[in-house]
Amino acid sequence: MPTPSLIVGLRLGGKKAAVFGDGPIAASRAVFALDAGADVVLYTANVPESLAKWTDSGRVTAVPVAKYESSDISQFSVVFVAAGANGAEIARDAHVAGVPVNVAGDGELSDFTLMPTYRGASGLQIAVTTNGVAPRAASRLLREIVDKLPSDLEPQLVQVEQLAQVARTAELERAKVLASMEVSQSDNEVSQSATAADTPTLGSAPSSVAEGPEYLDLATLRTSATQVAQDTDVATASAYVAHALSDLCFVYAAREQTLGAAALAWTRRAEKNAYGEWVSALRMETRLGAGHAAWGALASGSRVAAIASSESLPYMAPVLAQLAARRQPIVVHAAAQSLDDASCVRSDVAGVFASLHSRAVVLASASAQEAHDVAAVAHAVAAAAQVPVVHVTSGAFDADDTNSVHVLSHSQLAAFVADVAATQLEPAEAVQRALSLFHAVSGRTYRMLEYSGSSDAETVFVALGAAAASAQAALPSIMQESRTGVLNVRALRPWDHAELVRSLPASVRRVVVLSATNGADALLADVSVAALIS
Repeated sequence: MPTPSLIVGLRLGGKKAAVFGDGPIAASRAVFALDAGADVVLYTANVPESLAKWTDSGRVTAVPVAKYESSDISQFSVVFVAAGANGAEIARDAHVAGVPVNVAGDGELSDFTLMPTYRGASGLQIAVTTNGVAPRAASRLLREIVDKLPSDLEPQLVQVEQLAQVARTAELERAKVLASMEVSQSDNEVSQSATAADTPTLGSAPSSVAEGPEYLDLATLRTSATQVAQDTDVATASAYVAHALSDLCFVYAAREQTLGAAALAWTRRAEKNAYGEWVSALRMETRLGAGHAAWGALASGSRVAAIASSESLPYMAPVLAQLAARRQPIVVHAAAQSLDDASCVRSDVAGVFASLHSRAVVLASASAQEAHDVAAVAHAVAAAAQVPVVHVTSGAFDADDTNSVHVLSHSQLAAFVADVAATQLEPAEAVQRALSLFHAVSGRTYRMLEYSGSSDAETVFVALGAAAASAQAALPSIMQESRTGVLNVRALRPWDHAELVRSLPASVRRVVVLSATNGADALLADVSVAALIS
């Protein structure tokens, strides 16, 4: 059996390689070195025509082989000897100088061998070796491997590299922030010392000024073992969960620039997630194909979330569909809002409906408490079912309302997701399991379809998100005059026609779908189909 070799990648950029010989073998060795970035000195009697463009560009320098001297070899990083050249003499010179050499057809004189190699446009290289036992078999195996590569592998690798560049930039920015924080802390200590020395009156300590809003008390949430009551709004409540349960958080805000503010601020402050790791929140362009950076991040093994306006979802839908087909988990927290012609933010779920064909799970929330809770469920479902999940929040409906929210701590969130994802499930099963376990953790109850109102209602309003919350708020006064109910659609996808019918009282005679969009309403279509087949 041949001795196994050590497979390495030799970087030759800016270095010199020597090639000795004539004909196609010498030419192929020169191309190997050129592809690796080396400049080639070709010792030959005849320059192969295939290398003419390289000699014209100066990357290949032709030297008559008769002018070779042993002392020349030390200037090279690697040496190739083609068949027909004086391989033994040149190999001896290379060994004395400590320069690795390959002699075609002579394994005893060679320090290394060349493998059949696939070179992709993205930098991907695949090589196969049989250590000289069956060279043709190595070439055949390589072809079979390359033929089985996914057609979209190289674009994904390009995206991973782009993402890595973004992450490196973010890391540098974080380092700058940490350095400035240390300087600020040092300056503050000096300032406080001076104040204590110069002020004879004893009293309260000097106040510190924070840069920007605090959003949430992350220090308490990192260390607490139980829920913590915090005053917050819808956007911050969902952003907290996204930050706690991801490594990378992309912000796709289309034309509205305040979305994702909390997550971006926490990145600037170098706040860690529930796993004790740094989180990078990055504002991205919203255009056709938005989401490819997230795809690249998932390919690198990162936990990924996105914060978006529903207006951005149609641009992201093609990527979400591909992620769903490949069972890749990502959670998109989408505010149900868009900008009108007067640049005013208004409630709108049209973008949500436009993305339903992506086969992502779609969950909805209304209040700040629901936004926090359903966000946690969304991340757990994505982990258990390995699919994209879109969490639709109320957006502009109550964006400025601040309420007391019972917030799960970092340890509770991490444990909850781990419990739900302990078994890989289909999406519908994952949603049911996540809702059930969330009740056990928080004491709050959610169902895929939530009915409230008269047990003998004749009219039932069916609604999603903020529209459902409004209908439920008005329900007590309506019930004084008529037998009425509200069906809150918590899970728009996966959709179960039979479950909708089971959720309605047997007495119902009219079903009214409250639309939150001026365009085609997917919820109306779903309810209509359920009514027809029931």
